[in-house]
Amino acid sequence: MKLLYELYRQSGLAFSYRRYVTAVIAVPLAAGASAGVVGWLLFGLAGGVALGAIGGLLSFAALLLYPVHLVSARRSHFENNLVYTLGVLLPLLAAGVPLGRAITRLAEVEDDKYIARELALAAREMIVMGSSPEEALSHSAERVPSVTYRETVEVLTRSAKLTQRVDAVLLARLDWLLRAKQIKAQSLVRSMSLMFEIFVVVTILLPTLVYIVALSLSPLGVLELGGLAVDPLTLMLLMSLIYIPIVGLVFYVIFDSMAQI
Repeated sequence: MKLLYELYRQSGLAFSYRRYVTAVIAVPLAAGASAGVVGWLLFGLAGGVALGAIGGLLSFAALLLYPVHLVSARRSHFENNLVYTLGVLLPLLAAGVPLGRAITRLAEVEDDKYIARELALAAREMIVMGSSPEEALSHSAERVPSVTYRETVEVLTRSAKLTQRVDAVLLARLDWLLRAKQIKAQSLVRSMSLMFEIFVVVTILLPTLVYIVALSLSPLGVLELGGLAVDPLTLMLLMSLIYIPIVGLVFYVIFDSMAQI
């Protein structure tokens, strides 16, 4: 149950933990019972039991995987966009705005919905619960599955207790994050350049070579490939309609997954 609670807390679900646990228990039972009744009416007792078990297990898995997806999305947003949020926070602190007021203002202007929601929760904790900015940020860091955010909050809270120049500490932290982002971007460019070369070879040069070979050997009749007789025109159609779209989709997924810096 502790792991389930940590998953719930870091997922940022908008309803209470008790309601989530109730849903995890009740929804699979209801889905399994419904699927079991339908299976019993259509396929008999054995079919009803099988469909009921499948429906319940799928519902249970969906209720667990959805928070996992939210945790992954929140981590990605904080890791990728926190540096821009700190870039807005830095001028506020440099202008002498108190940390609590700066967080409240930042929650109002932040573009990233995940970061804005978390900052709004911290601001509400300060206003409603009377927590200090350091306490509110510390509680926020416990809810966010991002190492970068957790380390940044730790730097801010510790520096706020030691010095009035929190902006100078934040500037050093922001400089470090920007350098790390720049190094990551350079590595990404090299990796994508290599992947694009492979993409050109696999999706353009290789099909072109196959077309040339198929046309050159077409006067000889049907081609024998692994014991299968394939007409050259059929081979070209298979390459155009099946091979190239599938390989292109695979590379699109790869490029999309690599495009986060």
